[in-house]
Amino acid sequence: MKAFLYHFHGIDEFDFSSLEPGDLLRVQKAAASRGYGILPTVYLRRENLPRLVAVIREYHALRQADAVPNIAGFAIEGPLLGPQGGIPRAGRWYPSAEEWATLASIGPLGLRYIVMAPDAMALEDHIDDGLTLADLLVSFYEQGVRIAVGHFHRDAPQRSADRLRAVLDFLHGRYVSSPYLVLTDHLYNDTPRNFQHAWRTPAERARRDEELKRVLSPDWREADLCELLGPVPAAMLAAAQESLLYPCINFDGHHVDLEICRRTVDYLGTDRLIALTDHTEVSTMAQEQLSRSEHNPLWLRDDGAVAAGSSGYEQQRRNILSLGLGEAAVRRMFVTNPLAAISYQVRAA
Repeated sequence: MKAFLYHFHGIDEFDFSSLEPGDLLRVQKAAASRGYGILPTVYLRRENLPRLVAVIREYHALRQADAVPNIAGFAIEGPLLGPQGGIPRAGRWYPSAEEWATLASIGPLGLRYIVMAPDAMALEDHIDDGLTLADLLVSFYEQGVRIAVGHFHRDAPQRSADRLRAVLDFLHGRYVSSPYLVLTDHLYNDTPRNFQHAWRTPAERARRDEELKRVLSPDWREADLCELLGPVPAAMLAAAQESLLYPCINFDGHHVDLEICRRTVDYLGTDRLIALTDHTEVSTMAQEQLSRSEHNPLWLRDDGAVAAGSSGYEQQRRNILSLGLGEAAVRRMFVTNPLAAISYQVRAA
């Protein structure tokens, strides 16, 4: 296997958010032709829930027949996400208790994780019909579906960090503790921050050296990262060091500047990071049209918000090598770590 693509949104002509059951064998062929293992990541429109269930049921049948060996399952990004961020607009909504139960029920069939804003509410807050956030988490984990934390709210960063920690404490208290018990969306993106993490336009790049120096000059091991980076990034890095979650980072150079990627690898080590491409090869996502600007290769919504990247494994591999990290680091972050994370089985404590 050349790479395991743990979180991305489309290959060839297939937007994973719009797949039909009959597309799966062709997606398998596309992945196999490139030597990739893949975990297709879906933005779920409410009206598409029945179709997603049908896709994952068909995936399970094909998997049992060993017909889709390069597809390791599916992930969903949303729908319980913060209000900011370049997601397809229809991919953010509030499921009913019945809809949540439907999502949990496809865990044994192949749904591996769901990206969720852990700060959307407190653990004891009710979602629907008496269901609390804690109940929802248990319903997922009992069916083998883990959460990947991300898409935080931006209005109260310390509250967001506190709620993240509460979710981590709750899950690690209920299940056998492992760094793979809680996953993440990519570090620094869709997160309240105290620093600039990417410079995507000529005007922004004119400020890059000065703003980058501000975040990289301090020694992260000595600095107050809560003050330097913000409460949420600091909490995620601390949790990674405590083996309470397994973070991901994007090496396309546009989601996060490569020098910040370098510093993060230096701080955590390649054994604590998954390389996440978050890219698509299709100009639509969840039935919404995307475009690109002249300034960078990112896919944009019609309002200019970043929706996804277009730089896949090959470009990100080159970027990692350009940082002097070597092929062993590429394989660790693109194969060993994501495969270990996805193959992990949740066990009650």
